Amino acid sequence: MSLNGIMLNGVPLLTLYQGNVYWVDSNGGGGSVGSFAKPVASISTAMGLCTAANGDKIMCKPGHVENISEAAALVCDKSDVAIIGTGSGGNQSKITFDTADTASITVTAPNVTLCNLWIYIDFANIDGMIEVAATGTYFTVDKCRWTGGSNALDIEEGIRLAAAANNFSFTNNDVRFLTGGDTESLVYTVGECVDMTVSGNFIAMPSSDAHFSLDATALTGAPLFSNNVMVQMDTTTGFCVDIDAATVAVFTNEMYAHDKSNTLVANALTASYCVRCYGVELNAVSSLIWPATATAWT
Repeated sequence: MSLNGIMLNGVPLLTLYQGNVYWVDSNGGGGSVGSFAKPVASISTAMGLCTAANGDKIMCKPGHVENISEAAALVCDKSDVAIIGTGSGGNQSKITFDTADTASITVTAPNVTLCNLWIYIDFANIDGMIEVAATGTYFTVDKCRWTGGSNALDIEEGIRLAAAANNFSFTNNDVRFLTGGDTESLVYTVGECVDMTVSGNFIAMPSSDAHFSLDATALTGAPLFSNNVMVQMDTTTGFCVDIDAATVAVFTNEMYAHDKSNTLVANALTASYCVRCYGVELNAVSSLIWPATATAWT
């Protein structure tokens, strides 16, 4: 001990975190208590050890792989739980969707966070990878990497938000499905979901609907889109963002691109505010301010 707290390798640990920490490792798990030395083998097992509303954390060791092979293979039913990956590159903690097009994670509790995980798609036509119930408010996906196993990739919907799954945040993620099939959407709302935040992401993928398909009904509470770079690789119908015409959204410092001449990069912005937003409608051309540009983006 020292006056500055506990010392590890000469570094004082000054911050005390609320809740318990449970460790997961598919390459050496098998413990029952989720300690660092004896981790459990799956996130699902660790979730069962967590206490609701306690601020617990599930730490995934480098190289951990969580296979999601059926519907509701992982159920996040404890509130205030953060699932945090470690490692980097090919050794980053990974969640793999495989085996069935119904493979999914279900979020039924509030304040669940996925952070620093490699979300890997290894099956075609997955419909609703992450299903967020109305009770799954304040669901956050932060600093996660999304890639696919082959060009057979086809996500029907990546994250599907039920009506009233409010205060969803999608921040600082890197989504690259460059050789994927015809995905419908990355995030899809079934009904009204208020106070959404989408910030700091890079997204490059084909979406025949939209990367963010939020047009089921008006979203109140001014959904915020800020500092995102989105590339829409569908060449026929898809948008980067599609919202309801009555939604009062705020777009600031957004950079969008697609390859559909004289076509909107974001749809139904009638009630929205756009500040310093730029779009490119063709390859190898300069960006223009949107929604008002010299072409048909109106």
